[in-house]
Amino acid sequence: MWKTSSTRKKRGPLIRALLLAALLVAVAFGAYEYGKSQSPAGLSGPDQRSLRLYAEALDAVRDGYVDREAIDPKKQTYAAIEGMLNSLGDDGHTRFLTPEERRENQQGLSGNYVGIGVQLQDREGRVVVIAPIEGSPADRAGIETGDVLVAVNGRSVSGQELDRIADRVRGPEGTRVKITVLRDGEEKTFYLERAEIESPAVSWAMVPGTEVAHVRLASFSDDSARELRAALEEARLDGARGFVLDLRNNPGGRLEQAVEMAGFFLEPGSVVYIRRDASGERKAVRADGEAELSEVPLAVLVNGGSASSAEILAGALRDNGRARVIGQRTFGTGTVLSEFVLSDGSAILLGVAEWLTPDGDFIRNTGITPDIRVELEKGEEPLSPSQTERLSREEISRRDPQLWRAVRELDGGV
Repeated sequence: MWKTSSTRKKRGPLIRALLLAALLVAVAFGAYEYGKSQSPAGLSGPDQRSLRLYAEALDAVRDGYVDREAIDPKKQTYAAIEGMLNSLGDDGHTRFLTPEERRENQQGLSGNYVGIGVQLQDREGRVVVIAPIEGSPADRAGIETGDVLVAVNGRSVSGQELDRIADRVRGPEGTRVKITVLRDGEEKTFYLERAEIESPAVSWAMVPGTEVAHVRLASFSDDSARELRAALEEARLDGARGFVLDLRNNPGGRLEQAVEMAGFFLEPGSVVYIRRDASGERKAVRADGEAELSEVPLAVLVNGGSASSAEILAGALRDNGRARVIGQRTFGTGTVLSEFVLSDGSAILLGVAEWLTPDGDFIRNTGITPDIRVELEKGEEPLSPSQTERLSREEISRRDPQLWRAVRELDGGV
């Protein structure tokens, strides 16, 4: 019911007090979760004034906005949190997750999720299919690498963030989704049934006519280090004497997995990355593995889709002189995320530290520059290992010059 101005004046201070109390909890949760043994510091004067300003604005909207049905307290709070995080400038990394998005994020890190089985990437405002996962609904229906996603269930994806688009594609198992893509200037529509997708983090194949294995690492999920170790051992048994570690279009994931993988190739004690916290203190994070592959010839492939943990691993192998990095400059995600869970099950993934390469280079917003820069022509996509093993050397060199350059770097020394 609409409130009179006198009623509004009476309840205004109470609303502001409740809002301030709720917002104080939201702002202070980080300090509480970050170290329960420490007493959270009191809010400064500027923080208190900012919260009061927000409370005043929210009070005005709730009391005065003409469309009463449009007022949704949860949506307003979520939007305020997202706006606060966006103002930090840690694009694509620090972010807010609703309870549903948090569950899906955890599923993705486990390597399994419900969807149609495609890897997507934002390229100059266009959502491009990097690759369908073998055997997935998208793969069986005929969606191809290089297809441009135009609409989901008839609604355009133009201008939307990639995470939001992925949320629209995913859904309960067994439900159907309509996908429209652009291929060679022509729109094609697919009706797909969502299914549980088992997305292996690692795939590999021998490069025909060589003793080099093409090893693709798609993500840093919960068990990816074990998967990588198993793949490398299997490839060696199959005759591989050198490896191309393909981190292209790898968005990252579990940081500890990257550190464990670095230990396969680096001697114990080698610096994997340097962590710089909010106080400016720096701490070296070191390899602590068996270094069973410390002498095996190695090259690393990266591109603009290589981010986060992929950049940490590439930087560690490069700066320790263990591998040459080939391809294009990486994305430039230089923050280390911690998850702070809020009372309703939503969460903030917050960059609590910056990371530097072992040589002390900052990566945030600059990325890793390859030792050998090789571009892919517009429209060209990285080959997957399953494609590599079916092609001749000539076809590989023509279709994926980055991979071929890495093979050339290794082939003479294995």
